Amino acid sequence: MDQLLKDIRFGARTLLRSPAFALVAIVTLGLGIGANAAIFSVIDGVLLKPLPYASGERLLLIRQSAPLARRPDIGVSIKELYEYRAQTKAFDAVVEYHQMNFDLLKRGEPDRVDTGVVSHNFFDVLGIRPILGRTFVAADDAPGADAVLILSHSYWQTKFGGDPTIIGQIFQMNDRPHTVVGVLPDVPQYPQENDVYMPASACPFRAAAEKRIVENPRAFSILTAFGRLRPGVSRPAASADVEAICSRFTHDRPSVYRPSAGVTSTTLGLGDELTRNVRPLLLILLGTTALVLLIACANVANLMLARLLRRDREMAIRSALGAGRWQLARQLLVESVLLSLAAGVFGLFFAASTLSMLTRFVARFTTRTGQIAVDPGVLAFTLVVSVVTGLVFGTLPAVISRADLAGAMKPGTRAGGTTTMRRRLQNGLIVAQVAVSVVLLAGAGLLLASFYRLQKVDPGYRAERVVAAEAFPNFSKYTTFESQLRFYQPVLERLQSEPGVVSAAVTNAVPLSTSAPNTNPFQIQGRPGDDPDKRPAADVRVVTPDYFQTLGIPFVGGRPFRGADRADAPAVAIVNKAMTRYWDGRDPIGTRVSFDNGATWATVVGIVGDVRQFGLERGSVAQVYVPLAQSGGLNGRFLVRTQADLAGAARLIRDAVHAVDPNMPVENVRTLDELRERYLATPKLTAMLLTVFAALAVLVTMAGLTGVIGTSVSQRVQEFGVRMALGATRERVLGQVLGQGLTLVAAGLVAGLAGSLLLTRVLSTYLFDTQPTDPVTFASVVGAFVIAGTAATLGPALRATSVDPMLALRAE
Repeated sequence: MDQLLKDIRFGARTLLRSPAFALVAIVTLGLGIGANAAIFSVIDGVLLKPLPYASGERLLLIRQSAPLARRPDIGVSIKELYEYRAQTKAFDAVVEYHQMNFDLLKRGEPDRVDTGVVSHNFFDVLGIRPILGRTFVAADDAPGADAVLILSHSYWQTKFGGDPTIIGQIFQMNDRPHTVVGVLPDVPQYPQENDVYMPASACPFRAAAEKRIVENPRAFSILTAFGRLRPGVSRPAASADVEAICSRFTHDRPSVYRPSAGVTSTTLGLGDELTRNVRPLLLILLGTTALVLLIACANVANLMLARLLRRDREMAIRSALGAGRWQLARQLLVESVLLSLAAGVFGLFFAASTLSMLTRFVARFTTRTGQIAVDPGVLAFTLVVSVVTGLVFGTLPAVISRADLAGAMKPGTRAGGTTTMRRRLQNGLIVAQVAVSVVLLAGAGLLLASFYRLQKVDPGYRAERVVAAEAFPNFSKYTTFESQLRFYQPVLERLQSEPGVVSAAVTNAVPLSTSAPNTNPFQIQGRPGDDPDKRPAADVRVVTPDYFQTLGIPFVGGRPFRGADRADAPAVAIVNKAMTRYWDGRDPIGTRVSFDNGATWATVVGIVGDVRQFGLERGSVAQVYVPLAQSGGLNGRFLVRTQADLAGAARLIRDAVHAVDPNMPVENVRTLDELRERYLATPKLTAMLLTVFAALAVLVTMAGLTGVIGTSVSQRVQEFGVRMALGATRERVLGQVLGQGLTLVAAGLVAGLAGSLLLTRVLSTYLFDTQPTDPVTFASVVGAFVIAGTAATLGPALRATSVDPMLALRAE
């Protein structure tokens, strides 16, 4: 131990005498270690830590699907939920959840709130205890009970400033007083983020649907159901249990659950479901940062080897004084670990500074971001990585360190007497760095190419100068469809009369927003062989007549909706080009379609271009548009195309809505360009993140190449001088040195391209219209490395040409 302490003190003094070397090594390693620490912090908080719920490992999601009908998730209905509760042998509790949007009047101000509608024991099953008040009890979920609310932590903080007296306060919702009884802690909300929660029986839509569950067991099939395993029950046993229950009620009601749909049920771990979308991406990022760290290790190992050349005489003297080979190697390893530990400290600060950005990025994929932090687990990980890193880059210099007593101690011996092994090792490290950098740059290039093509996609509409806003009529006030029309029509008339407004419309979904497809099966009148189980489906959009003009959606044929297309007029519809394929080449205009098994038929009066409603990377789906007056109702999204400033258009929408209903919340006011940018933000950030890591890897690699070639040139100064004295031109010397560097780059390129063809395939899920073997990307990578390699080698090459031949001859 005493000897180790002496080695540490000596190593620290040695490094302090070479501050430039120590600083470069610490920063290089620190960036690699810090990147790994940051990504591990996210992985630890999202993937590794147990759910912040009691018995989180026992919570399983019950998922129903109809695989034969290509529907991976069909939801759970009220009747099915009751079946699972009554028959399950695997769970000691089965709870429900669905989300609604209601107007909350808080202290005189209207607010549209995301409302989680849950079983009374929902939070008990999750094991969540409130920080204020209480959670729901069975009496809260009884019909006719006083309405109560629980606030989420974020809503309590942002809307009420963390008011500790919030418990007992009363707010109006759905024309009923609702009393706040609890506030949740700051934990991930599952399965969605909500502002408030209410008991299931208090939801008026669910209550209305429950009256129909006898004649329609699939009524209100929008529930998410999950259960808590009984002690000793395995997950496979739970899956078998719910599958058996599902098979019984589908077998008993073949008219509802058609065998051709193949309805079945299984279970998924709640933790797995929360992280399903982000897990592959985090593993890719961890692999990326690990490769960056390997490059940093190779670079510092090369720095150590170059520094070792200048320490040959020191090592020879110490060996002559009795130091054994192990003692010399240990000293080098101690210095390496000291460097890596200092780099680890730097890396922790780097990780902490980037963690908030990474957390916001990951929040796009999962609600489970509350446990991301630089905690003791991350500190332990960083310590282990730092020590291992020091051993990795310090081992090779330690192994090849040997003192040449016959040569190194001779006066006048040049420190540049590099051994063949050492030179080959330095070159091999550079080749390895280039190869790994090629893999990273190829991956980043593919993501950038994918993002470039994605943002160039024509969405099928013109987004410029269009403002969108949400204003949903309160169902308790607007109880009929006619009353809703009496709200929408004067708002639209007021907007269309405003100066600068080109057109205005109302729809049930804005393109590239978070709305889900409203998919319904349909039939075409007169089509032979219509099988109810094999009917095609289309996304149904409810619009007002000026919708297509407002969004600039072109007409392919037919006419737009007119004011005469009222509720008492013959039903009409407009289809998109993607939907016309179901007419087998015939003209759809004039034919009729039905979405309710033939109870009503709508005549197709127009065909419009396709709109990428749900994603730029998703192909156009079959869509049918129906006029608002004939639809039966919708949740309203206003769209306004304006020639005036966009902020002014947003004010016009608010003023028009409040002129008709002063208590109507107007929310999510944004331009369609903003929606598009928000949609593109995730692939853009993903590409930029990988590009930053790749650029860092290339920068470190090229710095290492400059160092290796520079060391080689410094050792060959006399050789170059002699050559030029004997007639070699400066251009020839320049070419020799450049060729030396580019030869290493070429070897790394060959190895890196081979690895890229294998490893970049893991990115295929994140690529749009781009193959993992995209030739343009790979050609660009080759060109970038040739240019970077030339630039990195040019400085040492120019130094080689500046040698004075006469001085070199005198030295000889």
